[in-house]
Amino acid sequence: MFEIKNGDTLFRLSFIERIEEPEDRRLDLIMCWLEITGCGINLRYQCELTIFDLESLKDKITHFYSALNKTGRPKPVSFAPRVPAFTCELNIFQESDYVEFTFSATPDVYEGWKLTGSITIDQSYFPALIQGIESILTN
Repeated sequence: MFEIKNGDTLFRLSFIERIEEPEDRRLDLIMCWLEITGCGINLRYQCELTIFDLESLKDKITHFYSALNKTGRPKPVSFAPRVPAFTCELNIFQESDYVEFTFSATPDVYEGWKLTGSITIDQSYFPALIQGIESILTN
């Protein structure tokens, strides 16, 4: 599970099931449950990710965290999966040691609306975030 929580605000991506592609496991689909709560909002919906999407997210977060430890000022990271049910960005928050996790969620691309928000986190989140993506990938 990939989870960021700060106060009443929550962004959680949980594994539901893997739809296997018999010809090529790299084409498996990973069905996840996305939950976003905070400021009176309670949004929950299913989203479809590919293994490539999840590996890309894991690599981007890993590189951001590594650069954060080395230089303290990593370049911003953006992630958008093949089916844009959600997107996210990581960036240093206003010349501090905190990181801003900014996201947008689009439960139904055809409905034409999306929720945007951000959560401020510190470096201690990164090992659990990386492990959370890995746990989704290995289910």
